[in-house]
Amino acid sequence: MVNILYILIGVIIAWFAVDFVLLSWDIHKNKLFQIHFKYQPNTIKLKLPKIEAREKESFWFFMVALILCLGLIIAEYLMFSTETGFVNYVGAVIVFFAGLIRIWSRSVLHEYFTLKVLIQKKHKLIRSGPYNFIRHPGYLSLTLFLIGLGLAFSSKFGLGLLLLLFIPALVYRIAKEEELMLAKFGKDYIYYMNSTKKLIPYIY
Repeated sequence: MVNILYILIGVIIAWFAVDFVLLSWDIHKNKLFQIHFKYQPNTIKLKLPKIEAREKESFWFFMVALILCLGLIIAEYLMFSTETGFVNYVGAVIVFFAGLIRIWSRSVLHEYFTLKVLIQKKHKLIRSGPYNFIRHPGYLSLTLFLIGLGLAFSSKFGLGLLLLLFIPALVYRIAKEEELMLAKFGKDYIYYMNSTKKLIPYIY
């Protein structure tokens, strides 16, 4: 049977390739990079979006939790790798679907898809695509990615850390992000919250 590691490497490479294409399209569409030839030939000017509000507190907590989970999953696989079984392939399938959700979310959110929690001056409330069903599909894709990776690599400790550290960090980050969204959009966001769930349709 095909090594599960090779399958995951292929899935992740494809995932990042599509993500790069979407990022390149956003840069072109929104003119985030402008090339000036008249006064300064062959120079590139970076045009950053104007930020109205940002939240930094949750970023490092979230990133540390993410890195620790990834590191433990990979380390456990390298140290205690076992023969590939059915559960490992289920994990690879989950990783694949996590990538599809991320790509779908990324293609709908465009320039508003960022690593840090922030509100841009011309920020719009997106309610199409996956955002019609849940408010944070990007976080859902990341959670599924970690779960799938943990199953694919038979990482019991990694999945345990996911529950104990990553999920609390994610819940905290979502709460902070929604505080900014409420401050920006007010009643519109309250209505959006009442008509959708955070991560899992009809459940949470």
